[in-house]
Amino acid sequence: MNNLKSSILIAVFTFFIAFLVTLSSQTRVQYVNLLTAIIILITIVLIGIVFDMIGVAATVAREESFNAMAAKKVFGAKQGLYLVKHGDKVASFMCDIVGDICGTISGAIGAVIVIKIANNWGGSTTLINLIIIGIISAITVGGKAFLKSYGIKKADRIIFLVGKLIAGFGIVKQMMQSKLRGG
Repeated sequence: MNNLKSSILIAVFTFFIAFLVTLSSQTRVQYVNLLTAIIILITIVLIGIVFDMIGVAATVAREESFNAMAAKKVFGAKQGLYLVKHGDKVASFMCDIVGDICGTISGAIGAVIVIKIANNWGGSTTLINLIIIGIISAITVGGKAFLKSYGIKKADRIIFLVGKLIAGFGIVKQMMQSKLRGG
């Protein structure tokens, strides 16, 4: 029953994130030039690929490495250990939520790009759509396949880097909160 509640909560959470991100990105992409739209699309595809790799790495990384580093107070090790200990949840968030939302958004942006190409240069929107969606799918699936393999081989290194990033964001957050409080 707990798994069902968790799954429903994740589904609802994902719906709202996907809705809001797609709404904001798709409406913005309509008003930018074709090159900028393509850059936004590539960025979103790359985010999905990288987050997928991180999710896989979190399930494969070894806790022992992070326990030893955390005991020595190595910067980012505590955060990395947390990611490894919660590898299933990290993978679910990274791969299923972020990765899938990026896939959905990339399809929506691809549709906007198809319209832009057809309006600028003419041609069959059906053919342009097939080509654009084919390219997006090939880059996404090929990129995920490549980086999943890398994520498995270099799991500890990847999670340690992510741990350092999280720790760095924590320091920045503390500094900002301190300035807001007047400290």
